[in-house]
Amino acid sequence: MGLVRDRTEVRSYDFQRPHQLSRLQLDAITLITESYLRVAANFLSSYLRTPVQLQHLATDQMPYERFAENVKTPTVLTVYTLSPYPGSALVECDPVLALAIIDRALGGPGLGKYPGRELTEIEQTIFRRVMDRLLELLRQSWASMVSFEPRVESVEYSPAFAQIAGESDLVMVLRQQMAIDGHKAQLIWVWPYASIQPLAVAVSRHGWGRDDGSETVHPKREEMLRHVSRAPVQARVILGRTEITLGEFSQLKIGDAIVFKNRYDQPMTLALSNADKFQCVAGRAGGHLAVRVVGKMEDDSNG
Repeated sequence: MGLVRDRTEVRSYDFQRPHQLSRLQLDAITLITESYLRVAANFLSSYLRTPVQLQHLATDQMPYERFAENVKTPTVLTVYTLSPYPGSALVECDPVLALAIIDRALGGPGLGKYPGRELTEIEQTIFRRVMDRLLELLRQSWASMVSFEPRVESVEYSPAFAQIAGESDLVMVLRQQMAIDGHKAQLIWVWPYASIQPLAVAVSRHGWGRDDGSETVHPKREEMLRHVSRAPVQARVILGRTEITLGEFSQLKIGDAIVFKNRYDQPMTLALSNADKFQCVAGRAGGHLAVRVVGKMEDDSNG
């Protein structure tokens, strides 16, 4: 046997559960999950026409048996695959949240008390449609690092019929709190090691985490710049500005003319995300209306 002299390179190893993600990998996955939740909350708020809040609570590793023991039935378990990677994963949703989502999706108020019961066939179809969209957003949130195609396989109501892992197999559990129309409960994502391991390798390869514990979790500068460069920015061309009283506004009618403070031959303003940034003039390009940037705003206090 060789003699180990540098103890800093020795890592603990659990022979009963050899497949474990490092703490830094879990932290990196949590960061990506929190970013995904913001996108998912925006989608649900728009789709259901009501404010939806999603907050990440915890990221843990545990045997699948322990997770299953804490599941109260009936619950709504969406089982899905991540092709081409092996195995299945699941999302547990409290029936109250599921019924509130379905009520809203059908145009209802989303209010009142919902019983903890299984979904009907029609309700299940509507709920699967929402989950399909949430899984597509999940795919997009990971697309820059790893490619997979999620697909809903089934909707179950007891972990006994959603056996995605062996009882002693390690799973990663991400718990989130979801609030919609006064209803508040948990949304829980469960990933077996076989499903999450390729994603954990991807975050390490892209600089989101290190296994040796020598660095904190952070994305590479190039990776951050690439993500920021893709961020959409709203651009608006402002023809002119003026001020009128509320009384004048209430008396406006078709045919009235409003005089701007700027002259007709002065440059217009190009605003980016509600901040005035450039001066421009109107024109045409390829058969479309267009503007040409002729300079920056003289007083660019917004940087």
